[in-house]
Amino acid sequence: MAFSVRLREVINGQPVSRFAKKCEIAEGMLRKYLRADSIPGADKLVRIAEVGRVNLHWLATGRGAKESQVGQDCIAPSQMAVVLEFERYAQRQSNIGMEMLIQAFVDEYNSGLLDIGQVGDISQISEEELTLWRDLVWEKQVAKTSINEKTLQISLELVDELLESTGKPIGSEQKSQLVAAIYQLNAKTEGGLERSMLLNVMKSLL
Repeated sequence: MAFSVRLREVINGQPVSRFAKKCEIAEGMLRKYLRADSIPGADKLVRIAEVGRVNLHWLATGRGAKESQVGQDCIAPSQMAVVLEFERYAQRQSNIGMEMLIQAFVDEYNSGLLDIGQVGDISQISEEELTLWRDLVWEKQVAKTSINEKTLQISLELVDELLESTGKPIGSEQKSQLVAAIYQLNAKTEGGLERSMLLNVMKSLL
């Protein structure tokens, strides 16, 4: 089932203008999605799923249950691990475009050709799933909550520990980006991330 068909199912006969307003998306853009002229990014997918009260994963990929469930739209640690492994993979293959990188990574993962093997219970992934997980992890999901001071404190401690263990000096801009990335990873991962795993992955990215 195409995304446009799933979206029409979510709207369920409501006026398109009204549904677009609820989602804070331009009506013209929503109509493009319905005509299959465009596919929304993760930030808009999140809003559509919230307004339509459907499972984000189902909306984005057509897989799983349509009904929204508690914790279903949070990114799981195993999905996070796949995303971080992809970032390492991308660094080694920087001479090709992102679309081809995603396709190559998915093909190798599904064929068992990567060193990491299978991550958790994820035996197969699609390009759509990897793209969605990346968007949710790094930048496109807009959090509507205030800053959690405890999470921020942990993020600062992790960055200091990381820099001390690697001995690599970095500028203030790069350090602030690292703190923001760790904060987002912890805030968006159900149950938070395991400290030692996060440190090991971040070491490989520096």
